[in-house]
Amino acid sequence: MFTRTALLRFFDGMEVERRTMLAELEGLPETTRTTAPQRGAWTVAQVITHLAIAEEGSLAYLRKKHEGGRHKPAALSSRWKLMLLNLAISLPIKYKAPTLVADVPATGYAEAKARWEAVRIAMRHTYGTLPEAHIGHELFKHPSLGRFSLMHGVRFMRRHVRRHHGQILRTMRALG
Repeated sequence: MFTRTALLRFFDGMEVERRTMLAELEGLPETTRTTAPQRGAWTVAQVITHLAIAEEGSLAYLRKKHEGGRHKPAALSSRWKLMLLNLAISLPIKYKAPTLVADVPATGYAEAKARWEAVRIAMRHTYGTLPEAHIGHELFKHPSLGRFSLMHGVRFMRRHVRRHHGQILRTMRALG
């Protein structure tokens, strides 16, 4: 069984990683954070915006399902789907973002950072007030593989951020 304490501890670890990553970007010129390394590629600010959009979507889904009372305990198959998803995201293969989160507008770094900060504050509050019995319910939905428990969803989000951190590092190297 998943506990609120475990969920919040894991989320807080994810927050430490996010803040560390953003601290790496603070000293960079704005042009480095808002210039694409090649045509059709995302800028650092767009990657951060993508992460914020994805997390906003997961929070909206959680709220919709929870407030509507339309949720149930996660199926056993969700653990296998999560393993498959985590394997896929750890491979050095380039994937197109699911349509739902692929349209990322050009934006400034400060705006992207503020948007991500706002969704993280909302997530922490929501996770902290969610009934503990619901943490193992299907309150997270991946655009391609479907529903997972909230705890599994947060674990995936952490890997998702780590993958995009690698993309940010590659972008910074390409821009010098």
